[in-house]
Amino acid sequence: MSIAKVEKALCNFAARKSATAIVLKGEWGTGKTYFWNRVVKSNFRSFSRTKYSYVSLFGLNSLSDLKRSIFENTVACSKAGDIVTKESVFENLGKLDVSDAATGLRKLLNFGKEAKIPFFGSFGGVVDSIQYALISETIICIDDFERRGSGLSSRDVLGLISSLVESKNCSVILILNEGSLKKDDEFFSFSEKVFDYEVTFSPSVQESVKLVFDSAGSGRESVAENAIKLKINNIRLLKKIELFAAVLDGVLKDTHSRVLQQAHSTLPLAVFAIYGGGKCKVDIDFILGYQGGMTSYLPDNANASMDELEVKRVAREKSIYLDEYGFGRCDEFDGIIIDLVKKGYADNDILKTLVEELEKKIKHDSDIALLGQAWDLFHASFSNNDAEVLEAFELAISKALQHFNVNDLDSVAAIYYDLGREDFIRPVIDNYFSDVFPNQGVKQKDDVFQWPRNEYLSRKLDEYFDSLTIKGSLNELVRVVMQNSSFPDGDLRRSIAQKTDDEFYAYFSSLNGKDFTRCARVLLKCGEIQSHDKDANEDYIAIFLKSYNALLKLSALTPLNVIRMSKFRVYEGIYNRYVENYKNTKDVS
Repeated sequence: MSIAKVEKALCNFAARKSATAIVLKGEWGTGKTYFWNRVVKSNFRSFSRTKYSYVSLFGLNSLSDLKRSIFENTVACSKAGDIVTKESVFENLGKLDVSDAATGLRKLLNFGKEAKIPFFGSFGGVVDSIQYALISETIICIDDFERRGSGLSSRDVLGLISSLVESKNCSVILILNEGSLKKDDEFFSFSEKVFDYEVTFSPSVQESVKLVFDSAGSGRESVAENAIKLKINNIRLLKKIELFAAVLDGVLKDTHSRVLQQAHSTLPLAVFAIYGGGKCKVDIDFILGYQGGMTSYLPDNANASMDELEVKRVAREKSIYLDEYGFGRCDEFDGIIIDLVKKGYADNDILKTLVEELEKKIKHDSDIALLGQAWDLFHASFSNNDAEVLEAFELAISKALQHFNVNDLDSVAAIYYDLGREDFIRPVIDNYFSDVFPNQGVKQKDDVFQWPRNEYLSRKLDEYFDSLTIKGSLNELVRVVMQNSSFPDGDLRRSIAQKTDDEFYAYFSSLNGKDFTRCARVLLKCGEIQSHDKDANEDYIAIFLKSYNALLKLSALTPLNVIRMSKFRVYEGIYNRYVENYKNTKDVS
């Protein structure tokens, strides 16, 4: 039955002048109480009775408790759903045949000490009878039937409902979770004699989502759509989703739509996985570790055990579930959303930082997409649209040059050079190396994926790496090396390698102290270092050769120096090999 038909049936029940008892039943969590309360608040003016009482049987252990609760919770239908207060209790006390609530309370004090009235303690069992006698012409909702205390039987509850209908002209609705009672429960033996009919509440996913999110406005549309995708029809879960969405509102206000979209996608998935009672097809730990499901789709290993195959099958099903939902991978931002759902609160500072990083990434992706669009236009046809294509490239340059890598710029430069537009692209390249490339953290030539083909761009790149050398004399640079106790990689190495033969000779000529041998050996050790980086290897060889050459020249000055050189002769084999390789390379060229 659609919720529109259910609402009509409930309104007809409440508007009927004759006393009636009905059951509103449905699966746990579908929002029966939530829906009934909405019907009461929206339609109380059409009810045939002006009084209303809502009672939860949760924890009630006797018929006296139930009768008392009905009396205590009776309010005007216009106040249905309001929390019972001292004022409403005094209002009900005022009905006990006294002039006002305070006088009624004083008279009750004479009845004894056993009866219970909220906020005041025990006064005597006679009060229960007086209270129950005053219940009449009331619409009564009895909820949580399956959670009643052990001292309150089904027979007691149904007997009281029958009495309220037949003797008190009350209309009673019992809210029942379908499937929650044992088959031998007395409810099934007596219900047909008590209730006129049953109304089944079984809303569709769309109807359940609409119940919770319809009043939330357009800001919840994406959350609602994702809840529908996940087929969540449990009202409690949907209200949790709405609650956490409200928590995020402050941080996500005015953020990029894609940030909001990601939050509103992860949130319902996290709530469903954590609180869905196993109905979600993927657990929260799998979500937290999910980085895309490509490995799940690879062919099975022919040697895999049955257990391994089963683990992979389960992972594949979970991956398909997440892929179909649209969850690509779990990043740090998703982790914060999941943590919010777990803990009930979020670290706003961390969340704000992540939002800022996300917005930067989104802008990067949006800007660099302009270059892709320009290339799409370039390759799309043989049309006479030179001006349009160049305009697209120039838009990408103006908006996204800071996101270009060297190869992006090299490809664009080729277009402009082929068209004879060097005058346009050269200033762009100059600007790139002055303002953009230094911020990309590239320190090694090896870090450049492909060396540019454009001659001007290649020259500018060489100049950039040359500019990374550290300023200072060879003496100052070697002193830094000695302080670090090992030969460093990077700028310092490059700076020493670029010193001339004459500078190395002058450096060793100037040394006169106990560190002479140690300094010489540190530089000569470069001949033994091997690096995967071609430029680094060349630097190490250059340092070694220049150092050994300088020492050879110095050793030839005096007979004593020849003897002194003997301690460095261990490097002679390495030196000869490098010299021979250099000669062979020169002969080949």
